Amino acid sequence: MKSRIIGILGEDGVISRALSGYESRPEQIKMAEAVCEAIECGKHLLVEAGTGIGKSLAYLVPFIIHAVEGEKKIVISTNTKTLQQQLCQKDLPFLKRSLGIEFDFTLCLGSENYLCKRRLNSSFTYDLFETDAQAEDLKKIMAWSERAERGIKSDLEFVPRGGVWDNVCRDPDLCIGNKCHYNNGCFYRKAKSAQKNAHVLIVNHSLFFTNLSAGGQVLPQFDAVVFDEAHTLEEAAAGCLGYEVSNTQVKYLLDSIYNSKTKRGLLSKFKRAKHQIGVIQHRLEEARTAAMQFFNAVSEKFGSQSDVKRIRTANIIYNYLDEPLKGLTEAIKGLIDCVNKQEDEVLLRFYVKRCIGLRASLEFILSLEEKADYVYWVEVAARRRGIKYSLLASPIEIAEELDNQLFSIIKPVVLTSATLAVNNNFSFIRKRLGIKDCIEALLNSPFDYKKNVTLYLPRNIADPGNDQELFLQQALEHIKRIIDVMGGRTFILFTSFRMLNFISKELKSNYKDILLLRQGERPRYTLLEEFKKNSNAVLLGTNSFWQGVDVPGRALECVVIAKLPFLVPDDPITEARTELIESRNGNPFTEYQIPQAIMMFKQGFGRLIRNKTDRGVVAVLDPRISTKYYGKSFINAIPECGHIYDINDIKEFFKAACP
Repeated sequence: MKSRIIGILGEDGVISRALSGYESRPEQIKMAEAVCEAIECGKHLLVEAGTGIGKSLAYLVPFIIHAVEGEKKIVISTNTKTLQQQLCQKDLPFLKRSLGIEFDFTLCLGSENYLCKRRLNSSFTYDLFETDAQAEDLKKIMAWSERAERGIKSDLEFVPRGGVWDNVCRDPDLCIGNKCHYNNGCFYRKAKSAQKNAHVLIVNHSLFFTNLSAGGQVLPQFDAVVFDEAHTLEEAAAGCLGYEVSNTQVKYLLDSIYNSKTKRGLLSKFKRAKHQIGVIQHRLEEARTAAMQFFNAVSEKFGSQSDVKRIRTANIIYNYLDEPLKGLTEAIKGLIDCVNKQEDEVLLRFYVKRCIGLRASLEFILSLEEKADYVYWVEVAARRRGIKYSLLASPIEIAEELDNQLFSIIKPVVLTSATLAVNNNFSFIRKRLGIKDCIEALLNSPFDYKKNVTLYLPRNIADPGNDQELFLQQALEHIKRIIDVMGGRTFILFTSFRMLNFISKELKSNYKDILLLRQGERPRYTLLEEFKKNSNAVLLGTNSFWQGVDVPGRALECVVIAKLPFLVPDDPITEARTELIESRNGNPFTEYQIPQAIMMFKQGFGRLIRNKTDRGVVAVLDPRISTKYYGKSFINAIPECGHIYDINDIKEFFKAACP
């Protein structure tokens, strides 16, 4: 297959003839050849592909050939919608036109993304909503459904109010299959048919691991996997294997069964079964009282200020909800015996399952059922609409689980990202994900970083580990001076909302002519579009803006990294992972925290240069990159570029770039 790759991706290859201005890239061909080797040998592949290599074509071309000629099905899993859109709307349609190979691909979404026509057209659905505004949204969805092709939420021209989509989307526990009156026009059924016939399935990491935890019931059977943006894999897998119970979740469930104030909910559909309805209403009130007692106890134990705290003791809060939820479950089961329609039975069993699931999750968390393997914690979020209390549990490590359920079963699995290696090797990511045997490839970006990028490392800033308040003030002054020079076109990346809020507040009082865009004020995509349109924009963000953000060209010419992105040490999952490493006589700082921070640092650095003509400055305000022994590891992790130490040198850099 390798010789065919040259004929496709090489200088005079198929892609070159089909794409105007295409330049063959040696690194891209090397990556494609490594993918071919993984396919032919049935081995896993880890490949770090620097920005500009064109990694998507490098894995798509070999796998399309493999899928068609070997009658295989391939899953491509991404972390972001942006990359999914690139694959589905650009790369795969282009290859379908150009390769001369007949293949099919489709985007796979969780079933909750699809409109259910039966639920939409049920008169009962209207009884679930408490406001006229929600009913108006329902009418809009109804009108849209008549012309919708895919029936997916992201195709809607508006964002429905809370709870509206949840009551009209497809839910596997509410589906009645072939007996449904709308079966032939079912959006989800059409999507599943396309998945069955496709050679390439595009999914996100969350859906992939949901399928894994569901025993392969969500996606069709597949033969190989490519994880793009694979640096996020551990957190995605751990998130799908976790548990959560919150006061808002409990209230939503109980209100959806019946809200005595609004007279709406499940029970309004079964008015004739008066005795059973009376029993359920009684059990509901018991559950409401128990929920109030339970979350009051959580408040007394963990406070009402926004905070995150570990749960280390089993049954730290008495489980007031256990018996009432059990009684409510039995009462709803009793109503099932009184209905004749399958549709009604399915609906009631849906709520039975929700009650059972909630009860089981709460028992798992409070009992610390898997104490050695899971971490447990409480999150308190003080909001304008009230305090949200969440109890959570997550696996501390997922390496063994991934080895047993994925890497030992599916071959090959290809993992790629611009940031996978630490100190030029893959031992960290292999250990975290449980990859025992694989091919490795470390491919540098073809861009000229020496010419187009300079690293600004200001001197005389306090060490944040020694004097956080002084560091904050000095970092603020440097940020002001950078904004004065740049006038906009700047990302400022933080590791905490505390620092972001402090800097944002100070900048707003100092700059009236700068468009300050702050994470959390508006949706992420809105902030990015606003940033791209305005040359005087400065965007302040935390974790989600360090990665998966693509702003090519002159719109972004400066990235400020306020602090080295070490994980917060008292974050429950981080804390539990460091404790586990210590219990094995390891050093969590060198084995986990430094490698994790380096990978995130590489992601933040990578926001600046997105194509070969981009140029700019990355300013790192944290002095530890120069003063600590581990600082060199951060410098060595990024492409070689110039270093400057004076703010005036930023001006000189741009003058030299624009003679």
